[in-house]
Amino acid sequence: MKTILIMGASGGLGTELTKYFSAKEYNLALHYFENEPKSLPLNAVGFQADIRKEDDIKNLIADVAKTFGTIDIILNNAGISKSEISWKAEKDSWEDTMAINLTGPFLVTKHALPFMREQQFGRIIFMSSIVAQTGFVGASAYAASKAGLIGLTKSLAKELANKNITVNSIALGYFNAGMINDVPDDMQAQLIANIPVKKLGDPEQLAELMNYLISDKAAYLTGQTLNLNGGLYS
Repeated sequence: MKTILIMGASGGLGTELTKYFSAKEYNLALHYFENEPKSLPLNAVGFQADIRKEDDIKNLIADVAKTFGTIDIILNNAGISKSEISWKAEKDSWEDTMAINLTGPFLVTKHALPFMREQQFGRIIFMSSIVAQTGFVGASAYAASKAGLIGLTKSLAKELANKNITVNSIALGYFNAGMINDVPDDMQAQLIANIPVKKLGDPEQLAELMNYLISDKAAYLTGQTLNLNGGLYS
């Protein structure tokens, strides 16, 4: 049975991904920072780590491998967003966003790769955003961090292709879970009005796409950023 490491498993989207993949034949390693996932499925174990600290990440990967034997799949779902106009933003805030959204996913992947390379199998998915492609007022750090994941995806895919390890990213539009809950209702209404399909995405649609990307059927698909946004950007 393959093992999936879900980063940011206690967040809105992470909770939905856990629910979806717990019904599949996988072992689940569920990362959390402060809010430990409750009522864990029988095939799941929680692991605490601060994604901003490399020692925490090293210990996380070692503990997951010790518990399940290896790591086959990483869903890099952990992330934050802060609303700050660029000329008012503090350097510490910028660096925190980069540490969680870009450097953290890189380090998680880096320390898991020895296991994937040895077994000559791996599936890595980064969670990017439509904001990386279009920009958004007050989201300079967030947009830059998510754009960085797109470049990271392309380079890692080339480095790892000969080991049967695929690397892809999903540029999410606006979904009915997670960060959207922090957006005021009037702004949500405007966002939805601008989406061609006139509704927010369903987390299960994201999970279904991920389920395909981590399958053997997607072995020829790597280095790509898939746009899942209801037609808002293509």
